[in-house]
Amino acid sequence: MKWYDFFSNFYDQSLEKLYASTRKKAAEVLDLQDGQIVLDVACGTGANFRHLLERNPNIKLIGTDFSQGMLAKAQKLAEANQWKSVHLFQADARTLTLASISKYAPDGFDKVVCVLGLSVIPDWEVVLSNLIGLLKPGGKIVVVDVFAEQRTFNTWLVEKIAKADLDRKIRQQLQSKTERFELEYADVKESKVGGKLFIASGIKK
Repeated sequence: MKWYDFFSNFYDQSLEKLYASTRKKAAEVLDLQDGQIVLDVACGTGANFRHLLERNPNIKLIGTDFSQGMLAKAQKLAEANQWKSVHLFQADARTLTLASISKYAPDGFDKVVCVLGLSVIPDWEVVLSNLIGLLKPGGKIVVVDVFAEQRTFNTWLVEKIAKADLDRKIRQQLQSKTERFELEYADVKESKVGGKLFIASGIKK
């Protein structure tokens, strides 16, 4: 992920205005409660942190990403804001297991959020199953991503820039693997993000 190490230097300035309101909505959908342990997968520069902690500052927030460059930005953000409840670690999402995260959540996570990660991460179906497996029984997962129902030049452009695949049927897989599935679309122009930006959630069966 050397590209994302480099991308971290201008990611927030170039793209974050497009996604900020959707990140805020994702934090709302998570329904965060005091004392819960939350995993932010593909946390990038930490763009979700503020929204999550504004919803409930009394959570323990664990962020992970494969890119060391992205994590370095996230760490600086956490330190600048003195978010003592934020803990970060580098990992390949394909290798996350209950054993590998036991230091942070011995019994699993209460909530998992993944924003714009599953369209980029290789073996995304395996990763999605792993993330659900990291949840406690009845835990909730929220996924924000983009799906191109009609491919355009902008779809191609976003895929090239983000090293993404906007054809992945993430919503359908999440629905099949969880219960109480919910889906809504963000009010963001498809031309800006290459497709339909969605917020999907489900509860571990």
